[in-house]
Amino acid sequence: MYAAEKGALMAIQTNDPRITLVAGGYPLFANGKIAGGIGVGGGTEEQDCEIAEYVLSIFERLIK
Repeated sequence: MYAAEKGALMAIQTNDPRITLVAGGYPLFANGKIAGGIGVGGGTEEQDCEIAEYVLSIFERLIK
């Protein structure tokens, strides 16, 4: 239902098996390069994003 047309996670359907686009997933950048990623799941879309964005903010403070 969420990955269906116009659903919140519609982007989960990708042609590249190396890429999964879901709520709660964010790349981690250090010095302008991708250093890794974070993925949070298990809650609602909003909860997953809120937790991931908090962790992302901590990571960004640590690399400065």
